Amino acid sequence: MITSIRQTSIRRILFGNAIFSGVSGLLFTFASASVARFLGIENASRVILLLGIGLVGYVALIYVNASRTEISRSFVLFAVIGDSTWVLLSIVLLLTGWVPFSVEGKWVVGIIAAIVDVFATLQFLEWRKM
Repeated sequence: MITSIRQTSIRRILFGNAIFSGVSGLLFTFASASVARFLGIENASRVILLLGIGLVGYVALIYVNASRTEISRSFVLFAVIGDSTWVLLSIVLLLTGWVPFSVEGKWVVGIIAAIVDVFATLQFLEWRKM
């Protein structure tokens, strides 16, 4: 029973992660020029497009693994590391100024990083219980 409850909990977290990442990935893929312009990095629309395509792939990976009867502990750790890497890189980009984000862009990057960090933290907490 406890295992079933834990599997349900991590499954919900992973599906939430997939939904958030999927919406972001589709937006980045199909509106890359607009997203780049909003972020203040108009000349980087190809980077945004590639990021979107990568996110769609990440979503597929999360969805497939979250749909399995038994979610592996190693996959949950993979998701934690992937999301934590996203957060770390977002912080680096915001603090170093390597990317000349607009003020709005900085806010969006920070908010997205905070949301991804929530998913990483929840996944990590469930991973520890597995």
